[in-house]
Amino acid sequence: MTKNNVYGGFSQALFFSGSVSIPKFLLDHYAELGISDREMMLLIHLIAELNAENSDRLEENIGRKMGINISEVKEILVDLQSKGILSSSQEIFNRNKISVNNKYDITGLIDQLFELWGISQFKQITAVKSDDFNKNVNSSKANPPMEIIEVFERELGRPLSEFECEHIEKWLIASYSEELILEALRRGVSAGIRNFRYLDSILREWEKKGIKTLLEVKAEDENFQSRQKKKDRGKKKNVSPNKYDDIYL
Repeated sequence: MTKNNVYGGFSQALFFSGSVSIPKFLLDHYAELGISDREMMLLIHLIAELNAENSDRLEENIGRKMGINISEVKEILVDLQSKGILSSSQEIFNRNKISVNNKYDITGLIDQLFELWGISQFKQITAVKSDDFNKNVNSSKANPPMEIIEVFERELGRPLSEFECEHIEKWLIASYSEELILEALRRGVSAGIRNFRYLDSILREWEKKGIKTLLEVKAEDENFQSRQKKKDRGKKKNVSPNKYDDIYL
C-alpha cells in the first residue's frame, strides 16, 4: 500500500468517524455571554457527550479528553451553572448496584443565545431603515423610553447598561405597553428578582393570556386569588387529602 493510499484512507476515516455540530452563532458570540475559552471547550465536549448513546461517567470522559482531573471539570460545570448556561439533575441507575449520574441541560445556553440573537436582529433591522423612518420612530418613542429608563434606574438603584436599554426598547417595539413593563418591574423588585429574563417571562405570560392593560392584570390577580381560596376551602373539607393533589397548579 502506497503512502498516498494510507493518507487517503486516514483522511476518509477521520471525516467519517463522527462530528460535533456547534452553531456558528455560539462560536461567534460565546465571549459576550461571559463564557471563557476553557468553558467553551468543555461545552463542546459536553454537547458531544449529550449526543452520545451512552453518556455515563460524563465528567470523567470530559476530563480525560481535556487532560484535566474530574474536580476541575466539576468546578467548570458549577461556574457554567452559576452563569445560567447549564442546569443539572441526577439520574439514579440500578445495575446490580445503585449509581448516580449527573444529567446536564443546555436550555439556559439556548435561551441566552436567543436573547442575544433577538437584539442583533433588532439592530440589523433598524440599521437598514431610512433616515426618515428612524426620525419618526425616535420622535414617537424618544420620551417614553427615557421615562421608563429613569424608573428602572430608580427601582434598581443603578444606571442601566446599553444592553438593558436596548432590551426595554425591544419590549416597546414588540407592543408591550409602558404600564405593563413597569408593572413587571415592580413585581420583579418585590420578589427580589431583578434580572431582565424574569421580567421577560412575566410579560410573555401576560401576552399568552391576552392581557394588554394594567386593569386586566389586576382582574387576573383577583381571579387567581379567588381560585386559590376555593382550593384552600376544598382542602379543609378533605379529611385525608391525596398527597398528589397539589403537584399541578
